Amino acid sequence: MLIALVFSGIVLAAASTSAAGSALEGTETEIISEYGNQFFPVITGDYIVWQDEREDNFDIYMYDLSAGRTEVPVFSGPRDEIDPAVSGTRLVVADDRRKNFDIYLYDLESGKETQITTDSKDQTEPAIWENAIVWTDRRNQHLDIYMYDLESEKETRVTTSTADQTQPAVGENIIVWTDTRKGNNDIYMYDISTGKESPVVTDPADQSKPAVDGDYIVWEDRRNGNLDIYMYKISTGKEIAVSNHASAQKDPAISEGRIVWTDSRGDGTNIYIYDISSETLKTVSTASAYQSNPDIDGNKIVWQDKRSGSTDIYLFTEDMPAGGEASGGETPESESEAKESPLGSFIAAASVTMAYFIAAGRRKKN
Repeated sequence: MLIALVFSGIVLAAASTSAAGSALEGTETEIISEYGNQFFPVITGDYIVWQDEREDNFDIYMYDLSAGRTEVPVFSGPRDEIDPAVSGTRLVVADDRRKNFDIYLYDLESGKETQITTDSKDQTEPAIWENAIVWTDRRNQHLDIYMYDLESEKETRVTTSTADQTQPAVGENIIVWTDTRKGNNDIYMYDISTGKESPVVTDPADQSKPAVDGDYIVWEDRRNGNLDIYMYKISTGKEIAVSNHASAQKDPAISEGRIVWTDSRGDGTNIYIYDISSETLKTVSTASAYQSNPDIDGNKIVWQDKRSGSTDIYLFTEDMPAGGEASGGETPESESEAKESPLGSFIAAASVTMAYFIAAGRRKKN
């Protein structure tokens, strides 16, 4: 009994450790502090795009880092434009100009605009990766996931369940979404190349807000009673708790093997980053008030920030290492290549402690 209690205590301490890690090195920049509120920033290369409330309705604005402090409206009609998502030079939004939300595509370099959906029901929550656009669609009286291939100009219904599917994300050949077919929120995925759908996580608690990049799917997870960040490696089918601190972690985004999220372990909420390859956790922004809804592309991270009272957009540019690439990348193939995680250190300590008590117990019996 003593052995079990000591071992459990050490493992629990490892799982609930509050160490925040060091600060990511780089430069923080305020991008926009215009009258009104700016929300849900996304970034691709030198382009930052967000949803803007300065005209008392929602519009979409863009900021081009390569052109200096140049901010321009991209969608600014009298009705709402919401849910920006980007890939390369392509921007997709949900636009209410026809008194229902449709999906529109905009080329950030050429300025060309293309209407993607025309159904009279609402299409919202678009996401894009290269030629694939996905969204949430209400045309069948419940919420489904649809896809449009820009190359073939073909629209495909991805989900057919009578329950609701929402919050789609897409990366390479994988579409992920939040699914309610089992009565709670779970994460499912669809392989574009094979047409096969499969569950990612179906824990009885809620899982939502999935994001996908390369071999990894991340989401926010409520199985421990509060929101944590979990990760799934597609090639191995392995699920990992990335951050399970006692406070809430939410709004994950992923790029090139690095995950960012909103974290409430400090004052207000801040932005944290986790490198999958090195298993290191660092802080990005720990300003007072609230930072949330981060996005990441390479060495650039954006988020919405309330430190000045209204909600503004901030950028963090990570210092580049000598090799010219942001830290991160693929997880080492072998265990010997991986750095030891804090949890591993605790488990090792627990093993030593357990061995000690086993030996002590044997000496007592003798």
